[in-house]
Amino acid sequence: MKYLTQLRSFVLASAACAFLIANAAVPADEDFKPIFDGHTLAGWLGQDMSFWSIEDGAITGNISKEHSPKLNQYLVWQGGPLDDFELKLTFRLRSTNSPSVNGGFQFRSRRLPNGDVAGYQVDNNYKQPWKARLYDEFGRHDLALQGERTVFDIEGNKHTEKMTLEPGADDFRLDEWHEYHLIAQGRRLSLRVNGKLIAEVTDNDDDSFEPLGLLAMQLHTGPPMKAQFKNIQLKRLVPDRKPDAREMLLADAALSWQLGERLNAHQPPLKAIGKITPGLPAEGQGAHTGAKVARLEAAYFDLQKDLNQPKLWRIPGSALTVYLRARMPDGSWNSALIAKRGNHDVVNFCMFSTDLKETPGPDIGFEVHTDKGFVAVSFPVSKVEATGWLDLVGRYDGKAIALLCNGRVMDEKPWSGELTSNNELILIGAETHDGEPKRFFTGEMEEAAIWPRALTQIELGMLMSTPAK
Repeated sequence: MKYLTQLRSFVLASAACAFLIANAAVPADEDFKPIFDGHTLAGWLGQDMSFWSIEDGAITGNISKEHSPKLNQYLVWQGGPLDDFELKLTFRLRSTNSPSVNGGFQFRSRRLPNGDVAGYQVDNNYKQPWKARLYDEFGRHDLALQGERTVFDIEGNKHTEKMTLEPGADDFRLDEWHEYHLIAQGRRLSLRVNGKLIAEVTDNDDDSFEPLGLLAMQLHTGPPMKAQFKNIQLKRLVPDRKPDAREMLLADAALSWQLGERLNAHQPPLKAIGKITPGLPAEGQGAHTGAKVARLEAAYFDLQKDLNQPKLWRIPGSALTVYLRARMPDGSWNSALIAKRGNHDVVNFCMFSTDLKETPGPDIGFEVHTDKGFVAVSFPVSKVEATGWLDLVGRYDGKAIALLCNGRVMDEKPWSGELTSNNELILIGAETHDGEPKRFFTGEMEEAAIWPRALTQIELGMLMSTPAK
């Protein structure tokens, strides 16, 4: 009897142990680290947090009839830019099965001034021939649909072939929990669903390839829906080449462009107005070896192509840094440079060149408008090599406005207040006057970037360093 009692106790204990093992949380894979605690939104930030909450142990983006966003909403992981990595997460998208319902997440991406995000994306959609795909938000769009393998060559040409999928690779539903496993290793991107490879991209297009950027969960505009993400695990991989401090700084900018890239490769997109010739080798004093530049002939770049409400983009708050690397081979410097302005009283920021009466010859200036009024700083071009490459930085920190050239502070004034907003477009190589673009640029441009904060002295030094090629 004692033996039977002991045996019964052993069987019950064994059954209980088996039950606990079967129902225990699956341990994280080796080297994978959880980046969502399962209970709070700590470490995540969106442009409107009212759309995000925790439900069912998952990050949940929710759209209702009463509360619907005008723009896509993104919840950005605050761990900084990612280069090479593996990511695993469990996802489901619940709605009305409408074709207009989709969701997903961004990676190696950039946050735009209106809160939207541009860059690589894992995307999914109801009632399409595919359920999931690798995508380029605001860029080249389809990279590889489910069941496709794509290679982009160095000229940006797309070569796609059908993959032979493993049995069961299509056996998942978007409205039921399924696991994504994304691997971004150098130029190769691969996507698995429930452990089975469904799409793959090799991006050899230097002008469009993004080596690093932010990670963000997406809640797409549309009918009432819930996008849910849980079990989010990250494993960092060792890249072939680690991004340097300057590249990390530019990746952190709200907007950043290599202006010498192909005209259809800028991210976010720029519309070329007038005659612009990209891909030219940099020449002249101060040229960066191996750099590609764009030559503008009474032309400009317009930041409005294929974007969501770009006129509503704001550089808000009481801090701003604007950067432009440009050259006027004839040294004339009498045109707009980069601006979001309508006229003298409608300015968010404006970097310009003109002939000011106070000094002989042309000048370069930077101006902002705050709730305290209008303020500008400038310097005569005679203080620098007028025909060489100039690294121009306009900086406002809520206490002072400064204009730097090639790392030197050329002019500075105390100033304060919140930057005022307007509905003008951001233009590179022009500025608007009463709604019409004017003062077009003739010369060469290499880079432009905007940060909604004041760069530190250390960061300004990074920006002035020679780019890695």
